[in-house]
Amino acid sequence: TSTSTSTSTSTSTSTSTSTTCIDAVDIAFVVDVSGSVGANNFALIQQALVETISSLNVGTDTVRVAMMTYHASQFLQFDFNDYGTAAELASAIATIVYDDSQRFGTATGAALEFFVDNLLSTGAGWRSQDTVVFVVTDGMSQDPVEDAAMRLHATGVEVVAFGITDSVDAAQLNTIATTPSNVILVADFDVLVESIRDSHVVFTCAIIPTTATSTSTSTSASTSTSTTTTTSTSTSTSTST
Repeated sequence: TSTSTSTSTSTSTSTSTSTTCIDAVDIAFVVDVSGSVGANNFALIQQALVETISSLNVGTDTVRVAMMTYHASQFLQFDFNDYGTAAELASAIATIVYDDSQRFGTATGAALEFFVDNLLSTGAGWRSQDTVVFVVTDGMSQDPVEDAAMRLHATGVEVVAFGITDSVDAAQLNTIATTPSNVILVADFDVLVESIRDSHVVFTCAIIPTTATSTSTSTSASTSTSTTTTTSTSTSTSTST
C-alpha cells in the first residue's frame, strides 16, 4: 500500500488607491479676463470653476474659496469669508459679467500684487494655512511678474499656473508657479473644465495606495494499494512392487 499527499499554496496581492483630501484648505482663483479671452471663453472658465467647486467640501471650517479677475485693472469678486456653501459660490461666479467694451490688456504682475495685498489677510478670511492659488491666463503678461511672484511665494501658498492656448509665455508661467511641475498648459478653453478639476485633486488631495493580500491553500491526497499473491503447489507420487 502506498499513499502520497501534495499541498500547494498560492498568494495574490492587489493594490488599489483611495483619495484623502485636506480637511481645511483655502483655494483662490486669479482669472485673466483680458480682451483676448472673449465672452464665450470666459463662460467656459465660469463653467470650469463651478464644476470644480461643486466637488469641494465648502464650509467655514473646511474649504474656503476666493476669486479675483484682472486685465489691465484688478477686480475682487469675493474673498474667503463671503460665501460658505458651494451653491453660493456657484451663483456668485455665474453672475460675473465679462466686460467686452474694449480690448483690455493683460497685467498679471499687478494682479498677483493685488492678490497678496487684498486676499492674503485675516480680514479677507485667509487662515494662513494650506492654500492653493490657481492663476488662469491665456496670454503673455504685459508687465513684469518676477517680483510679484516672489512676494506671493514668500507667503507659503502653493501656486498653480494654467496657460491656455499657445499664446502664453512658458517662462512667465514657470516664474508664477511655485515649481515648474505646477505649470499646466491647456490647448484650448474647451478642455479647461477637466484640467482644473483634476488639478484640484492633485494639489489638495493625497492619493493613498492600499494593498490587499490573499492566500489560498489546497491539499490533495492520493492512495493506491497493490497486493500480489503467488501460490505454487506440486505433488508427485510413485509406487513400485
